[in-house]
Amino acid sequence: MIRDLLLDKGKNYFYLMHLSYNGKQRRELWNFAKENDLIGLDVPEIVTDDWSKICHSVKRRLSKTWIRQFNIFCTEMQAGDIVIILNGWDSILGIAELTKNSYEYDRALSAEQKFFDHIRKVKWLKKYEYHSRLTLSTSLQGFNNTLSKVVPNSTRWSILTSLDI
Repeated sequence: MIRDLLLDKGKNYFYLMHLSYNGKQRRELWNFAKENDLIGLDVPEIVTDDWSKICHSVKRRLSKTWIRQFNIFCTEMQAGDIVIILNGWDSILGIAELTKNSYEYDRALSAEQKFFDHIRKVKWLKKYEYHSRLTLSTSLQGFNNTLSKVVPNSTRWSILTSLDI
């Protein structure tokens, strides 16, 4: 169970993440992520440099949601944190553990349209083939963000921590 995994890691939170370009190319992005032990985040044409180097004028062009997601991804998340990768609202592609405290910026990944340019190294604890992903019994409707922290006593916590992985 995910609850047991979190207990073993001493965590009372985890992260949820989508890997898609506005709901598109999920299969391709997932395959790249699982083959290269990565997760990533990007807002093409706005965030075109390392997040720590982005000036305030660029950040003002982003919504508060995107700023929060970049801050979580680039500064809050730490080695040992657990990330569940979703496919839409109804299935899980994989479960990862971050392996480093810092993120990396690789512009070539997005320039070549391979992946996102802000990346985090992970160890896959569970990874499914796209066609055999784990279907959730209860949909996570309303999870429209790319990245979110899940804490106890939330609906998402209840649904996901009881999963047998």
